[in-house]
Amino acid sequence: MHKKIFVILLIIMTAFASILWAEKSLERIANEKGVEGETLFNEGKYLEAASKFETAIAKLKEAVKKEGIPLDNEKISKWLENTFQGYFQGKDFENAIRILDERLKLDPDNYKLMNNKAIILKKYLGRVDEAIIVLQKYNNKKRSFKVEKKIAGYYSAIEDYQNAVKWYNKAYELKKDSKVIKNIANLYIKLGKNAEAIKAYEDFILTNPKENVLAQTYKNMGSLYENIGSYSKANVHYEKSLALKYDKDINLKLIISYYDNDNFAMAKEKINQHLGKKSSDADAIYYRAMIKVNEEDKPGAKADFQKLLGGKYDKSAKGWIESIESE
Repeated sequence: MHKKIFVILLIIMTAFASILWAEKSLERIANEKGVEGETLFNEGKYLEAASKFETAIAKLKEAVKKEGIPLDNEKISKWLENTFQGYFQGKDFENAIRILDERLKLDPDNYKLMNNKAIILKKYLGRVDEAIIVLQKYNNKKRSFKVEKKIAGYYSAIEDYQNAVKWYNKAYELKKDSKVIKNIANLYIKLGKNAEAIKAYEDFILTNPKENVLAQTYKNMGSLYENIGSYSKANVHYEKSLALKYDKDINLKLIISYYDNDNFAMAKEKINQHLGKKSSDADAIYYRAMIKVNEEDKPGAKADFQKLLGGKYDKSAKGWIESIESE
């Protein structure tokens, strides 16, 4: 009887030991490696975490082949995302790119993945030409305003202005955007094509943009004319912008321009407009004082200069007060 019980116990213990010492399944190993990767990532050990996630992916794929389990693409995608984050946070950008390529095989039309690859190539690896190829390949499937604008920006970053203006024009075909037209005009100026820059703005105005956009466009045109030395046309466009939307910077530009060209009547008009918005504005008071000096209104000039004492025009104001009092 005792012998029979002993045999039964031996069989049970042997069976239990075999279970304990049985080789773990590949799927279980994969899951364990995934957990290890998460722990390492949370500890800030990003590169070690990325390595664990890669092992987890490899073991899971092996389990599909050898153990016949179904392929869990959702888990693979999650681990690939974790692997990418590990390499990226660990500043191993080459491996980050490699993992992005693996993810793009699973989801080739994913804009975020493609954009991340382009950004890493440009910003972290300095391979702008490769980044442009990535963007163009994506855009070839279906044209995108956002992508074509980005391609233009990348060309501009490497000072390939011919291709930059080409791609901004392509983007503009898809969307009549005011910021794009400003970039186009600026690039034409860099290429020495002033007439094309002006025409770009003029064509955009014909699209009947919203009032606030039109105001900004006239401001941009004023700046363009100012940069090429055509100050009278700059003033015309600044005035058009100001008529649509008050802008203290434009108003001050006009005050200075009219003053410098001895057009005191127009300068005073803009000064009054400026002071109507802010009665204590130092810039407007200074130019009003200077006009009074030119018009021989010494008491009025002195009164204005006294308002400027202790501020940005303090030194100049003191000098003028002393000069007026010495006469």
